Amino acid sequence: MINQSIQLSFRQVRALVEHTLLLFKELDQQLANRGYEPILPDLVQTEHGSSIHQTKDSAESLVPHFLTRSYIRQNDKHVQHALVVSVQYTHPLHERFDPVVLVGDVAFKQPKQVVKLLTDKPWLLKYAAFESTIASSFEPTGERFNTQPIEEIERLDVWGHSFTEMRDIEDVTRLAEEMIKEHLEPGTP
Repeated sequence: MINQSIQLSFRQVRALVEHTLLLFKELDQQLANRGYEPILPDLVQTEHGSSIHQTKDSAESLVPHFLTRSYIRQNDKHVQHALVVSVQYTHPLHERFDPVVLVGDVAFKQPKQVVKLLTDKPWLLKYAAFESTIASSFEPTGERFNTQPIEEIERLDVWGHSFTEMRDIEDVTRLAEEMIKEHLEPGTP
């Protein structure tokens, strides 16, 4: 009986991750068509290593809480902003949590540090939405919140949608359009 339960749970987690990777691959294509590229082309990011010394209550931290992908403009020598997408599966501060697609539009103080900062801090959106000063009012409704969660950032607009809203290519297309709308030249559709 427990074997069947574990097998079913594992299949469900695998399906959730596969759906996330398909979302990222489709976003890669949609954003490439709009002049953006991932900073780590072949990788998704998540938390860094976890301690093997887990208690019964903390063992959940061995399962990734989120997967993240960051994008910058193609061939941009002076990177001023980046677009970040995270799928947040769970959060230790929230007992009941439905997966969320978090989106961030980030403006940086020091353009030379953009790639390093995004590579070193894949948790940025998780922190902004669920642990920073806006966390008490954040809901994944598509409403944008403006914050400055860490010193190196000039501004971060963060918003989210329920992961279940990402059902097909049209939903991902709308998400990509949301992400870039602040950066389009006037008159660009």
